[in-house]
Amino acid sequence: MESELLKKRLIELERENKRLRKDHSLAEKNEYRNTGYVLIILGGITLAVSYFTYNSTTLASILLFAGLGTTYIGVLSLFLTPEKFVREEILERSNLASIIVINNIIQELQIHTKGIYVLANNEIKVILPLKPGYKPQTDTFQRTFQVGDPGSTALVLVPLGYPLLQMAEKDGAQCGDISTALNEVLVGGLELAGGIEVIRGSDITVKVINPVYINLCERVSKEAPGICAIGCSFCSLVACIITKSTGKNVVIEQVEHSKTDIVAKFRTG
Repeated sequence: MESELLKKRLIELERENKRLRKDHSLAEKNEYRNTGYVLIILGGITLAVSYFTYNSTTLASILLFAGLGTTYIGVLSLFLTPEKFVREEILERSNLASIIVINNIIQELQIHTKGIYVLANNEIKVILPLKPGYKPQTDTFQRTFQVGDPGSTALVLVPLGYPLLQMAEKDGAQCGDISTALNEVLVGGLELAGGIEVIRGSDITVKVINPVYINLCERVSKEAPGICAIGCSFCSLVACIITKSTGKNVVIEQVEHSKTDIVAKFRTG
């Protein structure tokens, strides 16, 4: 009985946590816009007072210019923000070309294995073994082509999503608990998704709700299918977070797309 009550309480807390994160994200987005509206209202009131009480005195002139200045700053706050946004089409075209090149390299090398995300020397690499039964010989992975015994030869790449994780960590994100880390990076930090759901079992299943650039992920799966072995930017970022959180090797087992969600299954070991 006590265990059931505890589970219900945990579920309620998780829902409350998601709601608070969503409210916080919305508040951050509207912060400058709300400030702009307040300044415009104050400026308008000041202008109205100065207009009806203007008597050519110094105080009246100061009040008039104060109203004009406050209104002007309010208007600027509505249109100017500290963030710069790139159109989805531009992002897709600029990234897809590089992704296709990597895809062609994978296909030319006739690599049919899945990428293995490895945390080595506090850096994350994704290893593509040339053949199944890969046996790593080192934990440094400094070279692009890891050449050794027949069972240890592999292509070593920087994961496509790793720079995004580094950016989030630079802004203060920490990879502790998987669910918390994914929400902190994808939802609260980089604002790339509307929400995250994590299901733990023998594998780790992650559902990314309303990802910002879901069309890019779909196009990559169709035009550069070899990249799915190591993960596009979205799936790769999730794999990097899981690798950093668990300290274990991670493999992207399966990815499914819908109109609003991406569901990815990860194997750790």
